[in-house]
Amino acid sequence: MAQNSLTADAFILLVARHDRRLRGFVASLVAFDPEAIDEVVQTTCLVAWQKLASFQYAETTADNEFVRWLCTIARFEVLTYLRNRKKHTPPAFSEKLIDELATEQDRDSDYYEARRRVLTDCVVKLPHHQRETLRLRYGQGLSCKEVADRQGRSAGAVAALLARVRQTLEQCILTSLKREGYC
Repeated sequence: MAQNSLTADAFILLVARHDRRLRGFVASLVAFDPEAIDEVVQTTCLVAWQKLASFQYAETTADNEFVRWLCTIARFEVLTYLRNRKKHTPPAFSEKLIDELATEQDRDSDYYEARRRVLTDCVVKLPHHQRETLRLRYGQGLSCKEVADRQGRSAGAVAALLARVRQTLEQCILTSLKREGYC
């Protein structure tokens, strides 16, 4: 089977196209620490750029092989990041657990990407006030009390609404994934 290489422009386009998947992969390995995610993703992209000449793909498009390659690099960059950080702060996960999580992410990446995609579709279907509450709570990182203050509600009412919305989203995700043959 013929092996193909990437041009610099194709590399940049693939990094942009798969940034969300790479960030999700890294986030799952660094306990969703935003600072760590940014640092590891930047280092991963730099290392991938430096190793671009060694990347070859056999499929008709580079996408799947490129994501696997980036995630492999990211796995090692996470371990390096955590080793360096360990000198100052104990890591959230052991190296063994990180390897297990990375293996699972790699094995099930299509499922996780489908789940992320249908989540986006499901959120769009929510009424505006529910989407706005989600945006404030999870998009802006406000506490339930802060969201409540902005919306003129009690914190308990916001928490209850978020619980109902999460149930609705989970049901929507499961239904959509079933339709696509994932469940």
